[in-house]
Amino acid sequence: MSEQNKQSNNQIDRFVLRHLEANSGKWISGADLAEQVNVSRNTIWRIIKKLQDTGYAIESVTGRGYQLKNDQDLLSEYGIILNLNNPSNYQIEILGTVDSTNNILKEKARAGYPAGTLIVANAQESGRGRRGRDFFSPPGTGVYFSLLIRPDHNFNPGQKSPALAAVALSSAIDKILDKTSGIKWVNDIYLDQKKVAGILSEAELDFETASIAYLVIGVGVNVYQPQTDFPSELKHTASALLPSTQPKAGLRNKLIAEFLNQWEILAKPEQSMQALEIFRSKSILTGKTVNIWHNHNKIVTKVLDVNQEFELVVELKDGSIQTINHGEATLHSN
Repeated sequence: MSEQNKQSNNQIDRFVLRHLEANSGKWISGADLAEQVNVSRNTIWRIIKKLQDTGYAIESVTGRGYQLKNDQDLLSEYGIILNLNNPSNYQIEILGTVDSTNNILKEKARAGYPAGTLIVANAQESGRGRRGRDFFSPPGTGVYFSLLIRPDHNFNPGQKSPALAAVALSSAIDKILDKTSGIKWVNDIYLDQKKVAGILSEAELDFETASIAYLVIGVGVNVYQPQTDFPSELKHTASALLPSTQPKAGLRNKLIAEFLNQWEILAKPEQSMQALEIFRSKSILTGKTVNIWHNHNKIVTKVLDVNQEFELVVELKDGSIQTINHGEATLHSN
């Protein structure tokens, strides 16, 4: 099959899936679907069968058509692929419960897996955040995935990567859910003053070339409020994009795919200024007094800006200006 035919078939498959998702819980006529995309009803049947084989709970009744059950948000390789701009760039593996998607992907990176390898899990038992913290990752409520990046002529992983990933993730959330999320330097995503997502970037150096051999970008998003709520230590600081009572068919697949679509655009060197402007517009710390833990010291300072290297530009108590390129910042309370 030619590449053009593959793209055409994917467009038809994508239309059918999106139509079912937009009308989940309702019956959709196979004849109507066939007419809208100018294919045979048998072609629609084959697409439905393919979706069912990948785990989609689609009922089929003669005389009524097809119905996607409205109480599921299934993680699916096929569902992700159908929402990607460039699906051939990725090798996707969907898993159930794992210790950590980053740990799994780092092993694969050392074994020579290609850039674009993506590990997605329904839950993590040992999900990790920055500075060794746990990342709460219960089953069925979030998006937990890791993407493998290798240096090439289009992208050289470096200091900017965590911030670029934050811009891609925040932009994806806003586009898919029509929200306005913010970024807490360097890569935490906030909504209504609570954290809804975090990113952990881990790299391995090639000592012969003194350059990065690979980068793993790990993403965790609280999509639905856990039915048992967040642990007590997170209740006042963490939240989710949606209540647990509002499952949206295909939402998690769309969020993952849109992050990848945004990353492809924003990680290009020529898009660096655009990414910076988005980061600046979304920064929840700019203009605020914050606590920064930097080189094992706590600094109370005012954030003035984010520079072209995605470093914080801050004003110290003595009036001097300093840039911070690593550490952790939180809003200062008097």
